[in-house]
Amino acid sequence: MQKKITETTAPSGLGNPSQAKLFAVLTGVYIGRRVALMQTDANDIRLAWSDSPSSGWSSLMSVASDAAASSFDARMAANGDIHVVYTEETTCYLVTRKLTFGEGNWSVGSKVTIYNGTQCYDPSLGIAAAGDLWVSYSRFVSLNRTIYVKSSSDDGASWGSGTGDAGDQISSMSMFAWSRIAIDSTSVHVIYNNQDTAMSIRSRSFSGGTWSDAYEIATGCWFDNNFDVGIGADGRMGVAWVCVQFYYREFDGSNWGAISVLETHPVRCPQVLFENSIPAVVYLDVINGDMNVARFTDRRTGAFSASAVVDKREAPFDAVLLYDASSATYQDLTSQADSYVEADVYHASSGCLVKDSGDVVYLGMDARFRFTRLLLSTVGVGGTIQVSYWDGANWHAFTPANGTAALDQSTVDLLFWTDYGSTPVDWQKRIINSQLRYWVKIEVVSGYATGPIGTQISAASELDRMIFRR
Repeated sequence: MQKKITETTAPSGLGNPSQAKLFAVLTGVYIGRRVALMQTDANDIRLAWSDSPSSGWSSLMSVASDAAASSFDARMAANGDIHVVYTEETTCYLVTRKLTFGEGNWSVGSKVTIYNGTQCYDPSLGIAAAGDLWVSYSRFVSLNRTIYVKSSSDDGASWGSGTGDAGDQISSMSMFAWSRIAIDSTSVHVIYNNQDTAMSIRSRSFSGGTWSDAYEIATGCWFDNNFDVGIGADGRMGVAWVCVQFYYREFDGSNWGAISVLETHPVRCPQVLFENSIPAVVYLDVINGDMNVARFTDRRTGAFSASAVVDKREAPFDAVLLYDASSATYQDLTSQADSYVEADVYHASSGCLVKDSGDVVYLGMDARFRFTRLLLSTVGVGGTIQVSYWDGANWHAFTPANGTAALDQSTVDLLFWTDYGSTPVDWQKRIINSQLRYWVKIEVVSGYATGPIGTQISAASELDRMIFRR
């Protein structure tokens, strides 16, 4: 079930890929209750909760109204309490709030300052099995950033030796630096990068001692915050990162394995998940033009599988058909619509995507979908269209959720329905040109003086960022 919770105007509403925003209560009468956190504007962090099957969500509850327009992280404890770490707006100090779970809801505690020595950004939070909290963050001084780590043994009430204590320095200075806390049964790990140097790891045992020397997982240049770390039930650790290409490397508890190339181009929002000892990596991929689609790959054998689309309803269409009224003919332009070749989506009779009254673009999927983006090499001039779906007996005209469009822009986004819960219950499959699918029909009502010509048409939505529950 995909359900829209809210809009956000925050520059980083879901933060970095490695940060957590979606949780589920693990025990008690409210077991399975999901809670989502998001930054809804530049300063406000809010949450909403839902019970299975998540067809409806609660109204938004304020967690903090003093957050900087930056990323934040959160973790849920075993009892359902949530700890949120963020950068304070006015000071850019690193602060935290505890959200105490009781009788099905969360109450927000007082703000606690973790470090007030200078500006702090991009925190990563972890909770050890014993309950200790660990946070890594990017400490900014002048033009450089350095990764530091602090911990709390009293449920977030105090950190290190006080608010003036920056914690343990993990990295050297760099223009940009990001980090990720990862915790297993015996140790806390900090995986971090210096933008133009390396992706590295340092570790510290819970039994005591000091941080290990840095081990370089990968070297190169142009590392950024597009990386993540996952730990399996057997203790193995997987790291996925972007540095020109998209890579993965794994630690089996004793040694680091070889680097695997998952994609030969950059991707966005990689996240590593383990099903017991099987690693899976999900990420946002750019399909041909500028449309993002969520993809995944896993390693059930010796190598990672070919990547697959996470949600086939948000991907290239299963069918794109053009109907020309004057010649009463169909053309299947599915492959042309999927590709990103300039001006190759048109009907041979009209030389246009559509042009005259009665011309139609049929968009088809094997499952109900809710969105399309049309990239046009030539925009339409002077015409109007009508959008409809098949209700089992008739074509049912409707206005898309984001309003009407006349195919008169180079990029046309048609949000047919807000989310999948809003798709019509009477939408039925129909055979069009020998293909049985769910269709959305875009029909010309009044003809175009200049007919539009297409470059790409897809159901891939405007995904900008995603965070999976782990």
